[in-house]
Amino acid sequence: MSLLEVTDRKRKIIFLNIVVICTATSMMSTALATAIPSISAALDISDSLTQWLTSGYMLVMGVMMPASAFFVKRFPTKSLYTATVLTFVVGMVIDLFAGDFTTLMLGRILQAAANGILMSMAQVVLLTIYVKERHGTVLGWYGLSMSAAPIIAPTIAGVMINLFGWRGAFYLPLIIAVISLAITLVSMVDIVDVSKMPFDTFSFVTCAMMFGGLTLGVSGLTASDPFGPMTFIPLAIGAVGAAVFIRRQLRIEKPFLELRLFRTRQFALSVVCGMLYYVVVMGYSIMMPVCYQKCYGYDPAMSGLFILPSALFCAVMSPIAGRIYDNHGIRKPMIVNMAFCLAACIGMALVGIDSSIIIPVFLGSVIGISGCMVMPMTTWGVNSVDAAHRPDATALINSLRTVAGALGMSVVMGIVSLVAGDRLPVDAATMDGIHVSFALMAGISVALIALTMFARSSNDRVSGGSSRRP
Repeated sequence: MSLLEVTDRKRKIIFLNIVVICTATSMMSTALATAIPSISAALDISDSLTQWLTSGYMLVMGVMMPASAFFVKRFPTKSLYTATVLTFVVGMVIDLFAGDFTTLMLGRILQAAANGILMSMAQVVLLTIYVKERHGTVLGWYGLSMSAAPIIAPTIAGVMINLFGWRGAFYLPLIIAVISLAITLVSMVDIVDVSKMPFDTFSFVTCAMMFGGLTLGVSGLTASDPFGPMTFIPLAIGAVGAAVFIRRQLRIEKPFLELRLFRTRQFALSVVCGMLYYVVVMGYSIMMPVCYQKCYGYDPAMSGLFILPSALFCAVMSPIAGRIYDNHGIRKPMIVNMAFCLAACIGMALVGIDSSIIIPVFLGSVIGISGCMVMPMTTWGVNSVDAAHRPDATALINSLRTVAGALGMSVVMGIVSLVAGDRLPVDAATMDGIHVSFALMAGISVALIALTMFARSSNDRVSGGSSRRP
């Protein structure tokens, strides 16, 4: 079917279906965090091994996101989308009946591979079936599902586990995925032009080494032995993979991932800003629970409640931020957003352990709400390249942002541990480390404001095609 034949009704069905399946996949990225003790007890394995059901999930996603560009360009949209959703469903069914860790891990790998492809593919589809003037709004609503699902997933999973045991964590996402698969079979159409390009196995392997090694390595920086083999070896593998992969992509005629996009000034700027922005967002997400628990003495349940309002507000603000981007471009909303974030980071760098808990909750919420600009920043980057390069652009943005987020969490927690050391009392020492980390995040906010000054004042570039509705 031609893109021009996609009716408004079918366009809305495709959009809703994408939101539905991405809600399910996003839920599974965090749902098992609640189930770790139950799974460990049921399978008689350690918590550290069970944690790989989450860590391994993120690792496979980091490998598959850059590879998604090849699949989107190589296979018809409906066939690829259907196969990806089916892969996710199969992974869920395997986990639902798994009786040992190996089988459970296999299911998680399939789920993560599907999620890594869907995350980039969904954005390509949405940016193709909607005109440029609505890109921010559409991805904003898409971002709501991506933001809200991981937040509420541990809570829902906890309820389901209490009712049905650890396998209950898979029930709701599986039901959602099956419904999405049925809708996909009757609604999805072939949208992206495909080419019969061969699969570059060597590029895929080196790409996996690069993103997988870097993601795992920088995540290991927060471990008890940050300079141990679990950090150094993945980082070394990532560095070697990066050198070989980049060299190859710049030399072959049809690259596995189009790195030449970085020659486009606006795209390069958007990627750098997006990575720095995600350092702040993810740094906040890991530091605030530490602050509430170690500095103010609250238990994990209460610290989760303190963070929940900002996360929900962020999800609600995501479509609003998208509409603002459509009307004003990236510069004004981003500068205003980061100005508030800067003020809140400065406040957190000064707040004391004797302050009312309301102050850090308020300041933390301001920083958390700033996460609503993730999708507008993605739209800004993708709209800076031609339509034919959207798969590569979304893959690069999502992959590099994931690495930056892992790096951000590792750096800020490393600073907290370094500054706090073995000093007593623990609450005051930890707060000193948090002060330094938020001061660093304030500096990054200033850099983001300065870099955004060089952005276009409006989203006036059309990424291929006309300005009329397809």
